[in-house]
Amino acid sequence: MRFYSKVFAFLVIAAACVLSLKAQENFTARNSIYVDAATRGAYYSVNYERIFSQGEKFSKTWQAGFSLLNDVIAFPLGIHFFTGHQRDHFEFGLTIVPYIEKYEKLFSPGNISDKKIYLFPGAGYRYQKPNGGFFFKAIIAPVIYLDPPSDHFWKMGGKLYTGGNLSAGISF
Repeated sequence: MRFYSKVFAFLVIAAACVLSLKAQENFTARNSIYVDAATRGAYYSVNYERIFSQGEKFSKTWQAGFSLLNDVIAFPLGIHFFTGHQRDHFEFGLTIVPYIEKYEKLFSPGNISDKKIYLFPGAGYRYQKPNGGFFFKAIIAPVIYLDPPSDHFWKMGGKLYTGGNLSAGISF
């Protein structure tokens, strides 16, 4: 548990540092499409991300994605904040990944699909030029895994893991 305390302390200190930095205010490439590889949950996903606000301290993005592998379907959704100048940025945010195993049985009588949720409150590095082009980010995060029983969705038992994500794509 000591490691998780260190990760949490890092995220708090990093967020405090972000508030004192200036963000790039002239992003003309506000859209990104990228492939994300994760250590937990949906091991890959294809995502769309949009910068919806640019401010003095940081810029804000939202993310929506899709993953389909064997009998698993997942939909990563996130909000991220980044700061920095030119092309190098510090990023932090939260990604929520609804994850469904045996999804083809989801709406069948005697539903046997298994619904789970992964939460990624992470921080890391983002490479994105203001005018577009290659896009990359590397995030480290404590992964909160929630697996509710099928008969009572809101009675979730949680587990905590370490994890990370690597993403590469294009911004335009």
